[in-house]
Amino acid sequence: MIEWERIKHWDYVVDSVASEYCRKFEIDFDDIKQSLYQWFIEHPNKLNEWEAIGEKDAKNLIYRSLRNQALDYCQRWKAKSGGYETSDLFYYESDMVEALLPSVLRGDFNITAQLNLGRPGRPSAPNEGGNLMAMMIEIDLGFWKLSKDDRKILFLRYGEAMHFDEIAKEMELGSEDTARMRNKRAIKKLIHRIGGFKPYRDEDTEPQDSLES
Repeated sequence: MIEWERIKHWDYVVDSVASEYCRKFEIDFDDIKQSLYQWFIEHPNKLNEWEAIGEKDAKNLIYRSLRNQALDYCQRWKAKSGGYETSDLFYYESDMVEALLPSVLRGDFNITAQLNLGRPGRPSAPNEGGNLMAMMIEIDLGFWKLSKDDRKILFLRYGEAMHFDEIAKEMELGSEDTARMRNKRAIKKLIHRIGGFKPYRDEDTEPQDSLES
């Protein structure tokens, strides 16, 4: 059982995450905050483990898990209020966005019939009834919500098909690896603009003494 005072110690992280998702989903701040408190109750072993490694690292780990908890809660709330199941939600993945970006940035929306986004072991992306076209439009809208630098690196990479060493020179980034990392971060930001990644199942850890017995 987790003492309330221990949970209150992390209130500044709870408030930060609740505020972020309150803005994103326009859901009541206190409702989100209540769902975040639930995480502490359900993960006593993980909290013990993380607090033992120090305040700074514990804060980062708790922040990551609370953001996942908030996303899961908001997605379920959105599904319930919209009258559909959470299983109907569609989540973008990096490779899918990267496959669609060249056509989106070049305005080749008629090329959708030629795209195959299915991957072994995973469901195919919807490609009937205009759904793929809708995905491209959504990616385009998300693209224009990015910063100027993020838009530029994505355009050079996917619109102009430039290599990372060329992008590094064009944007004065210093190295090919820096350009690659900036591109990866821009893709992640784009995905967050169009709904975010799928929440992961956050299991509590077993106490160390029980693992050794």
